[in-house]
Amino acid sequence: MRNRANFGQGTIVVLLALCAHAASGTMIDLTTAGASGVINDAIFQQIDPRATGTGVIDSFAQVGAANRAEVQAYNTTVNNAFNNGAPDNFNHSITLGIVPIVSIETVDYYQFLLDINENNNAALDQYLSLDEVQIFVGDTPNPSSTSFDADGILQGVGTLVYDMESNLRNWVALDYSLNTGSGSGDMFLYVPVSNFGGAGDDAIVTLYSYFGRQGLNPAEYGEGNFGNFYNSDGFEEWAVLVQEDPIAPEPATLSLIGLGIAGLVVRRFTRTS
Repeated sequence: MRNRANFGQGTIVVLLALCAHAASGTMIDLTTAGASGVINDAIFQQIDPRATGTGVIDSFAQVGAANRAEVQAYNTTVNNAFNNGAPDNFNHSITLGIVPIVSIETVDYYQFLLDINENNNAALDQYLSLDEVQIFVGDTPNPSSTSFDADGILQGVGTLVYDMESNLRNWVALDYSLNTGSGSGDMFLYVPVSNFGGAGDDAIVTLYSYFGRQGLNPAEYGEGNFGNFYNSDGFEEWAVLVQEDPIAPEPATLSLIGLGIAGLVVRRFTRTS
């Protein structure tokens, strides 16, 4: 049974109208607790670890590699598909039926959870950029493709239903130090159910992501020695949240999520060639 929740009365409709389909690139700043923003109709939200409530995090993709500043991967049991982890229990295809649905201002979204794992030290390595998310449905489970088309879309893994970057250099700034460590969760991604074109619960879902492209002190974030947005340690993990109560999350969870969405922080910048 699906986990369906209703929350977030207030400003979300206005935020969606202001932020979706920007003509220039968008940087969402999630380095402040509870911040959130919108790229191509999907909501990106920094979360308190308590936002997972009594739920269990079910990881399906590990993205990372030793001594690599930039990493990319998608969920598959095929080893060496970019920079994916080896254990099959953390790297495998999933079906749409296990992804929770959350309702925000009467709009239904599929909810994905991101848990990052960076160094937390005086060198400001706790920062990380999320530079691309592509989500696909259909095709066969556990693909092996590593090829892209001319627009940078991963091929051979299903039908594209969401593209974060869209050739606009959109990205999300993340801060590992805001939470208690690896395994607690750092961000929720909400993608509109309507994007999935009525795909059934048995449809295969493939989520591709790229991290670290912004590097040291990205100009779009701010001037000066701000921090290292490269990959600096361990795996980033994508997961779904499995609640003990499949009908509704705890009221405290909903309150925290609603506050985060109300605290939207978005910066825009103009793409240069």
